[in-house]
Parts: sequence; structure tokens; C-alpha cells
Amino acid sequence: MLTLDPAALADPLRLAAVARARLVLPTLPIPLTKMSRHAARLLDAPMGLITLVGQDFEYFAGSYGAPRSLVAGDEASVAYSLCKYVVSADGPVLSADLDAEDDARLRHHPLAVEYGVRAFLGAPLRDTDDRPVGSVTVLDTRPRPWTGSQIAAVVEIAELVGPVPATAPHLDTPLAGVEAAVVFDAVAEAFLTLNPDAVITGWNSAAEELFGWTSEQACGRHVEDLLRPGDGPPAIHTILDRLLQVHATEVDADRHLHGAVRVRHRDGRPIHAQVRLSVIHSPAGAIICAFFTDITGQVTMATEAASAAEAAEMQRAFADALLDSLSEGVAAVDAEGRAVVFNRALRRLCGQPETASTAEAMAGVLPVLHHPDGEPFTARDLVLTAALSGATLRDTQVLVRLPGLPDRHVLTSGQPIQATDGRVIGAVATIRDVTVRRRTEQFRDCELAVARLLNHATSLEEAASELARIVAATLGWPYVSIRRIDPATGVLRRIGHWDEGSDAIRELLTAQLTPTTEAVMRQVWATGEPVWIPDLETSPLFDDPEARERTKLYVHHGLRSAVSVPFHDGTDTVGALTCFADTAETDQMLITGLVTAIGAQVSQFLIGRRAADLALQLAHTRAEFTALVGHDMRTPLTTIATYTQLLLDDPAPRPDSDQQLLRGIDRGTARLRSLVDALLDLAALEAGDQPLQAHDVDLSALLRQAVADVRPTTEAAGITLHAQIDPDVHLDGDDQRLHALADTLLASASSATSGGDLFVALHARNGAAELTLSAPGDAATELVSRFSPANATGTGLGSSADTVPRLGLALVRVITERHGGTFALTGPSTIRLRIPLAAAETP
Repeated sequence: MLTLDPAALADPLRLAAVARARLVLPTLPIPLTKMSRHAARLLDAPMGLITLVGQDFEYFAGSYGAPRSLVAGDEASVAYSLCKYVVSADGPVLSADLDAEDDARLRHHPLAVEYGVRAFLGAPLRDTDDRPVGSVTVLDTRPRPWTGSQIAAVVEIAELVGPVPATAPHLDTPLAGVEAAVVFDAVAEAFLTLNPDAVITGWNSAAEELFGWTSEQACGRHVEDLLRPGDGPPAIHTILDRLLQVHATEVDADRHLHGAVRVRHRDGRPIHAQVRLSVIHSPAGAIICAFFTDITGQVTMATEAASAAEAAEMQRAFADALLDSLSEGVAAVDAEGRAVVFNRALRRLCGQPETASTAEAMAGVLPVLHHPDGEPFTARDLVLTAALSGATLRDTQVLVRLPGLPDRHVLTSGQPIQATDGRVIGAVATIRDVTVRRRTEQFRDCELAVARLLNHATSLEEAASELARIVAATLGWPYVSIRRIDPATGVLRRIGHWDEGSDAIRELLTAQLTPTTEAVMRQVWATGEPVWIPDLETSPLFDDPEARERTKLYVHHGLRSAVSVPFHDGTDTVGALTCFADTAETDQMLITGLVTAIGAQVSQFLIGRRAADLALQLAHTRAEFTALVGHDMRTPLTTIATYTQLLLDDPAPRPDSDQQLLRGIDRGTARLRSLVDALLDLAALEAGDQPLQAHDVDLSALLRQAVADVRPTTEAAGITLHAQIDPDVHLDGDDQRLHALADTLLASASSATSGGDLFVALHARNGAAELTLSAPGDAATELVSRFSPANATGTGLGSSADTVPRLGLALVRVITERHGGTFALTGPSTIRLRIPLAAAETP
């Protein structure tokens, strides 16, 4: 624990010794500042101090790395002193972290608060009477554990400085102390002397500063043992051998040698030095003089420069690899307009070889660039040219046109590259291929245009030529044809086409072809799938001599690619859409996707037309059936009913059995006539031949009356009828038809229900009258099945008033729909009708 001893600090004898030391220390031949620096460097600390501690002030005899504001005037208040703890302890004192000390005076010490000191280590500096007059101290701005060897090093330095004598040394004359050693000690270069065995015999202060060893430590040791790097060859021995192992005449000629060596500092770090060796012959023998100049900085700078150059090359390689990995094209030029970047994506886009230099690729790109209108580019039109002059451009449209390939649409952006001072030092441009996006947009517009065309066409033959023109304009291809099979002859007849006016192509692709004549058609007809041929010249589809000969003619007349898709009428392949390009195409997915989508639209159109034709035929058949029922059945029924009535009215006596038979015939005829009338009425309603007589109808009152009419029938059948009817539900409708709807719905439900509960409800919701009928179990499902339009021959019970048979829910559905409503089965046991409250009759 660090403590202060006020009595020891205030000891008069110690303070007197401090006063003497302040006078004596400056006269001693000891470089105190260098010693403090040596202490700091030896312990790898930023600050070193040699101080004398008085009662009120601390005096700086030597300092290294200390803040100027602290050591200005060579003294500071004792409040700033950590050395006083060393004097108080009269031995080595240390702190690994002032912030972690228990004593608040240490945690908040002025050196810690104002100068960021976190750790210190000190050893006492003594006088000749062994009194602690000060300390040698190292300070660090980071927490650190101090080792035993570091403590010993500081103690050793303190012992080298001390003990401080009581009086200054006496000099007989001003020049008495000036010897050769003193002169050499004043030399700025590190100087040492060696004997012929390379043992150090002299060592100046500059050598001490450069290598970290004192003269006492260095002298007597072999130079290689002291300075040789641990991982390197002998530092000086080779030069010494050359200097000493020659003849005397050669020595005189080569008395001075020099070279660069790598030596070791005391702390182990390497030092690069320029060494100059010379030999002085004396009576005692040869003396080798060695001067060392520290060139570590220059070597470090050269190494760093080489490393920087290597790093720059690696950065360049990385940047090139990065640019080449981009899917967008990138080009750049320097301030003189010379090409410096032309990445792989741009080379591929513009057809430039990978082996071409950047300058060659840049020069080769200009001929393939065009304006959107097809006008060739000049050098002044380049985005890089504008960017180099300081302009910034965004998304300039450019056409890339390579021989034998489809045009590519690109967007280019460029901007200047500026230095920090604003000077333009180059320009960069990015090139983005938007061909796919542009084609996708065009293809979408094409599909919409085809949809509009077919929506207004009455037949495929009517729309075929315009459809071919739309597809050709979208693809930019010279020939598109639409062919449809003739069922009678099996010939593919051209019903529409578009071409650029080439008579030769028209002769090749004649108006009539059999599916086996032309190879593309043959493949489509055989598979029923789209056929994609990116290059007619190399396609494996043309494997027979006739097909190969025909292909040669295609290529000769400028046709290079083809795509063909079949279209259907719902059951069979009935035709094909075929397109030819004048370039080799690569966008298979995009192009086949468009043509297949157009083929699907044509197929849907044909399916729709077929369905419309079938619906027309069905309507015609229904009309014929209605006429049959209305004429061929009503007339004989009328005859039967008339004669039956005459027989019943005949006063001549007949047996009762005959009378019963006649009455049975009369009832059956009446029911059959009623059924025929109802069927004709239903047909007229569905056909819209009978308009509704719309006026305000109280649906609540109407439904309550229908419930009252059917209740005796339901009670007789063991059915409990529950009615929940909102009051005053009015709508615009046909009163008689709505009466028939309510009567038929309830009568049909009661006939399909065998006992249990039957629920009917009427509510006005969201602008519509909602009528629901719920039957137990699956009764509602059975109702819909029995009286659906697909089973229109079923009938429900007659009304409670006249028991006239009706056509069940078929009639209910038609009446509901004629009023603009909907009929639905919701769940297994509920029927829901919704009829708008406002007039909404549908034809």
C-alpha cells in the first residue's frame, strides 16, 4: 500500500541534502536527461523523471516525455509529486493502476486528473550518506503490471545516477578534463572502438543512445555478441574480416570500408545502420574505429513504400476483380481521357475480347454504339466525354448494335471524378443493360393490345392479320404468320401474316402448308408444345435432306431464328403462331414466354367462341323444344281435355267406374297442361321474353301470407314452421312473380322435409332483402339437387290454394336472378336469396 511519511519528508538533514544535490547534480558528467529517457525507453513507458523532492517543491533534474506545462521552470508543487511516495518508502514504489488504488488521494492525484497518468514505478535516488533525496521514476498513461526485472532496471539506473556527492568535483584547469574520450563523446554519431578480435574497447554517449547499452556494459564484450540480431547473420564480422585479413599494402589502399548492417538494440528491436570502419595503427596494435549512423527511418520508409506499392497492386487487383464481378458495365478514363477501366460485363455487352487491353476495348466500342434512332455515335456523344468536362448525366439511352445479334438497349450514367480540391482527375460511367426490362414492358403492352383486339373480334380470321402485325412490331422480327388447320383437307391455311415485303420469303412460306411439309410445323404438330430455334443454321431439328435444304434457303434470305407455338380450341390443336427473326436470338425464356402467352390468348378466344357457338346451339335447341312443347303437346292435350269434358257433361248414364276414369283423365290432363304452361313460363322468363311488372312490393306481407298458406300442409306433414320476418321490407319488383317465388320455395321445402323444424327468415341488410330457409339435416342440399336447373323436370308441391304444380327451385332461381338477385346454398342445410331493394331487373 502506498503511504506518505510527513516526518521523513520534512527531515531537516534530508532537506539540506536536497539543497546540496540541486547544486551538485548539474556539475556532474552524467547526462540526466538521457538517463531519464533511457529509463522510459527501457521500460517502454512514455515518460521518465529524475527528481529531487523538497518540502514544498519537486525539482526536475532530468525529464523525458513529461508534459511541458509540468516541467516548465524545472520545478512543480509537491502536490504533483508521485516521487514523494518513493522518498517516504525509502525503497522502490509502484502502482499498476492509480484508478484502482484504495486511497482517494491517489485516485484523484493531479497527475492522473490533469495529465492522464495511470501507472508509475520509482526507485530512490540517494546521496553519499544514503539519504533518499529524490527518485528515478517512469510513468505510463495506461494501466500495466510492473515486473521484477523492470523494478530492478529502475533501481539500477538510480544507482548509476547516485550516490549524489556532497560537493562538486574540482577541476584544476578549464581544459584539464578535455580528453580524446570526451571529444568522441561529443560526436553526434554513435562511435565505438574495437580491437582486432572485435572486442569493444570504446563507447561514446551517442552509441549508448543508439544501442541502449552504457559504456561500462558494452566495453569488453564482443561486438557480435552485443549487437548481432537474434534472427540474422553476423552484422559486422564480414566487414571486419575484409578490413583486417588483407595485406598491409592493401590495408593502406582500403583503409576505410562502409556498408549497411542490421544490428540489435538492448531491448531487442532491430536497428538498421550505415557503418563506416577504419583502422588506426598504434604501438599497442591496430584500433578499429566504427561510426554508426541510424538509417532505420529510411529503411522503414523504403519498406513501407514497397509494402504500399504491393498493397496498391493488391488493391488494384482487388478492384479489377470486383469490377469484373459486377453485372453492370463500368468504364473510366483519367484526366487526359485515357482508358483506365473497362470491365468484363462491358466487354461482353459490346463484343470486345477478354484479351484486348483497356485502351483497345475502349477504342473498339465506339462503332457499336448508336442513338435510339439508330444514328451512330461519335466520340463527342460518349457519356465519358461529357463527364470529363464536368457534367453529370443519368440514364442516357444508348443502342448497342453488334453484327448478327439483336440490338441491346442500355442506360448509361456518367459523372466526373474529382480530387479533394475540386479538380477533375477523370470520369466514370456505368452501363446497365435494360433490354430484358424493355422487352418485358413491350411484351406486356403487346399482350394487352392482343387482348383488346380479340375482345372486339368475331372470329380469328378477322383478327389474324392485325395480330401478326402487333407481334412482329413487338419482337422487331421480319415475318409472323398465323395458320389454322382446315378440318376437311388437313392443310394448314394461312389466315393472317405480316412481313417486310420480301417476295422470296412469301414464296418459301406459302399460303398453304401441310403439317409434315415444313420442319417447324412438323415439330409443333408432333408435340403440341412450343418450338424454339435460336439458330436455324445449326438446329438439330432439320435432320432430313429436304429440311436442311429448306433451312439453307431460310438463312440465305436472312432468317436466322424461329419460334412457333400451337393454339387449341379446348380439345384439339387447330393452328399455330410462327415467328422468324433475322438475327440469332438468345432470350429463349422471354421470347417463348411472349409467343406462348399470345398463343394462350388465341386458344382462350377460340374456346370462348366455341362455347358461344355451343350456347347458341343450345338456345336454338331449347327454343325448338319449347316450340315442341307449346305446339305438339298443348294441342293434343287440349283435344283430350275437350273430349273428356264432353263425355263428363254427357247426360247419358254411365257406370260409376267410367265416371271415375273420366274424372281421373280430366285431372291428369289439367295437371299436365299446368306443367306445360309452367315450363313455357320458365323458358320465357329465362329468355327474357316476359318483362317484369315492377312496382313497390311489401315483401314482408307477401312472405307472411305464403307462410300462412303453407302452414296446414307442413302441420299435416309433422313439420314445425318457424318464421322470423322483419316488418316493412319493401322492394321494387313483380308482385305476381315474387308471390310465385315465396309459394314455390316454401312448398318445395316442405315436400323435401320429413318432420322436424323448418326455419324461414326475412331481413333487410346492406341494401338487399335477404331471405333464408333452413331445413334440418341435408334437406336444403336435396332441394337444390331435386329442383336445380340441371334437373328441371322435377316439380314441387302446388300452393295451398290451388295445388298447381310448379318447377320448384328452378323457377325460384330464375325469378331471383331476373330481379337482380342471387341464389346460393350456404352450408348443407340453408338456402339464401338476396334481392336488391331498388329496381335491378336483369334481362
